[in-house]
Amino acid sequence: MTKYIAFLRAINVGSRVIKMDILRKIFESLKLKNVKTFIQSGNVIFETTEKDKNPLTKKIEMKLKESLGYEVQVMLRTEKELRAIVKNNPFKDEVLDENTRVYMAFLYKKPGNEIKNIVSSLNNKNESFNLKNMEVYCLVHKDEKKSSYFSILLLEKKLGIPLTTRNQTTVNKIKNMLDSE
Repeated sequence: MTKYIAFLRAINVGSRVIKMDILRKIFESLKLKNVKTFIQSGNVIFETTEKDKNPLTKKIEMKLKESLGYEVQVMLRTEKELRAIVKNNPFKDEVLDENTRVYMAFLYKKPGNEIKNIVSSLNNKNESFNLKNMEVYCLVHKDEKKSSYFSILLLEKKLGIPLTTRNQTTVNKIKNMLDSE
């Protein structure tokens, strides 16, 4: 059995509200095993004998659309990949506070070389970006003039690839859940 983590895009945002017990049942209806959800942002841990992520992702997306009535993109990572994502985080030793955050943007598809150049060009005095595999790590220092942190939608628009983000704390907690199993 392979353990996967599904990071769902735009769940519990605006009118796209779903209770986690319903989400869990949707995944269980696909014969996925040991299904667990973590917080309301659409993080689902499960096991399956399926090894190929592409058809598995499509199967989950089709079932979500059928069940919810709208498309949900799924960024699927194996347990091994998630552990590497946490381990390879270039900002993992940063001191986080109310003005400093680390985010991980999970890309929907493998980025080409042009995406690497775009990511490098996004760095500025308040934001540092680092692309590794299919994740963009984002270190963000809140500017006193800005009321919020970086824009996920702007990052997605610049890259031209659908993505979903989670903060470092959430990703670390998911990894810790995997450690305790």
